[in-house]
Amino acid sequence: MPLSAHNLSADIQRCDILFAGAGLAGLCMALEMIRRPFFQPKTLILVDRDTKQRNDRTWCFWATDEEPLPPILYHSWQRCRFLAPGFETTFDMAPYQYHMVRGLDFYRWADAELGRHPNVRRVTADIHSITPAQGRLQTSTGVFEGEVVLNSAFISAPLLPPSPTPLWQPSLTERPESTALPAPTTLLLQHFKGWLIETPAPAFDPTTITFMDFRIEQAGQTRFVYVLPLSDCRALVEFTVFSPALLPAADYDAVLRDYLSRWLALPLYRIEEEEFGVIPMADLPFPRQMEERVIHIGTAGGFVKASSGYAFKRTLRRARVFAHVWEQQGRPTPTAFPHSPVFTWLYRIL
Repeated sequence: MPLSAHNLSADIQRCDILFAGAGLAGLCMALEMIRRPFFQPKTLILVDRDTKQRNDRTWCFWATDEEPLPPILYHSWQRCRFLAPGFETTFDMAPYQYHMVRGLDFYRWADAELGRHPNVRRVTADIHSITPAQGRLQTSTGVFEGEVVLNSAFISAPLLPPSPTPLWQPSLTERPESTALPAPTTLLLQHFKGWLIETPAPAFDPTTITFMDFRIEQAGQTRFVYVLPLSDCRALVEFTVFSPALLPAADYDAVLRDYLSRWLALPLYRIEEEEFGVIPMADLPFPRQMEERVIHIGTAGGFVKASSGYAFKRTLRRARVFAHVWEQQGRPTPTAFPHSPVFTWLYRIL
């Protein structure tokens, strides 16, 4: 039986700031808020369908020693090797280093930090819909409302009802029809599968990453493999594709097996972990204003760099700027997110 308006109102769980999704963007935003006095009296609820208890991804990025980074770097490299048919070079990256952060380490660190603040609550639930006018989330465990909703939830179907402001919410399995996208628009998917492998004998140089190896068959797409050694016997080997659609699942494994055998000459290895991901690569005009009570962050807010798919450092920076401006002005301001038309134009060229 449907809930009456009276019962629905009684069952709604309310807060000041409601997070639809608690992945990288949602957690970075919440971490920035708990550090600032302005947000101490505000209640935060983070809703996500995943408990974040496994290492489901790794983030890598370039940084100098002067840049503020979370205290959870898993590994860092100073040298880089690049390969293409008929060409190979290895070079020092100074003053930059290439860093890796494991998803599980980030989740545990964020959970510990947020757990020190009684005004922050975590909820594990599937998000069925968002109603922007009420700032309402319908979830598998109940109804939540926030004065402000920070939406980073991406599923295969749009969560939001139609809006007068163009908003593209990409499916991670299909490419929308080009006629439905604003022009000019470039839309690709960066999809990848990685194996963390261990070899019985030393096979890697732990000081040098292979970034990128284009010697593999391109199949009319942009394809490469990168190798991130964690020791002389362990490495993350990742096959990456830029294309309009995903490959059959078996193709990722086939390319990885062939690469390990043909290019690394590794007959024996053990797969410790696997990861798979899809990143929308788009230069779309992501909304830079509130959809009533909703502000889009993360991939939904255009935090992913359109030319490369990098997001970790950009998300840290955007969360820091957004929380600072909100604290200074006393209200959320989506236009605080850094945005450059020049870079958008460059991304389209790249």
